[in-house]
Amino acid sequence: MQAGVMERARGEVGLGVAQREGRHAVSTLRQAGCGRLLFPAIAAGAPLEAVIVNTGGGLTGGDRFEAQVSLDAGAQALVTTQACEKIYRSAGETALVETSLSAGHEARLLWLPQETILFDKARLQRRLTIAIEESATLLALEAVLLGRLASGEVLTAGIFRDSWRLRRGGRLVFAEEMALEGDVPARLSAKATLNGARAYATILLAAPGAAQHLEAARELLNNEAIEGGASTFDGLCVVRLVAQDGAALRRTLVPLLKQLGGELPRVWHN
Repeated sequence: MQAGVMERARGEVGLGVAQREGRHAVSTLRQAGCGRLLFPAIAAGAPLEAVIVNTGGGLTGGDRFEAQVSLDAGAQALVTTQACEKIYRSAGETALVETSLSAGHEARLLWLPQETILFDKARLQRRLTIAIEESATLLALEAVLLGRLASGEVLTAGIFRDSWRLRRGGRLVFAEEMALEGDVPARLSAKATLNGARAYATILLAAPGAAQHLEAARELLNNEAIEGGASTFDGLCVVRLVAQDGAALRRTLVPLLKQLGGELPRVWHN
């Protein structure tokens, strides 16, 4: 390494899941750099549970982490992270997190990572790309905490770009782009964005009958601690919520995920 050049972290995990004799088992496994996968013991017939670990303990400018999860027809898996992903202050470069998910015919994939924490002056670009068959079920969550709330940290500057793409049966059914940069405090305080909230989440359910969950999800959002909304379109149910802190956000996320058909990862309780 040249003098004055910072070493950058690289992590990659790849997981394939197949249904075999009534069990959901690992069919392919790839781990590289600071990326690791752990597999807690599960009951017979339960979805495979996989826990992504970043042994680097977080990301900063120039770091890169990639995750690929692919489910064969009929397979079921729940994928989470061991801890909240911390995005530290950057001296100028941008960290990159790329996630690719796919699910075959009648597969069921729960993508439920723990929250991402953006430290002041963090720089992050995140891309989530999903491809599922029409008969598959996907429940995907991404939650973000803006600053170290317990330390009273406020984001004064930084960059966060977030991109989602979902294709079902080869057709693009959900696309979203979000960018946070410039005068961050002013942007976060605007009513059209977070109105001063410090934590937010998006939940996406793509499944046969997804619209049936709409009213129950809206009832759970009738909570003074958070603001949120739920809608359905094109066979999707999308829930958005914002909260003043991560604890309030998590308290609402748990019943929402259960209502939408998700089992909670056991590491969430640790």
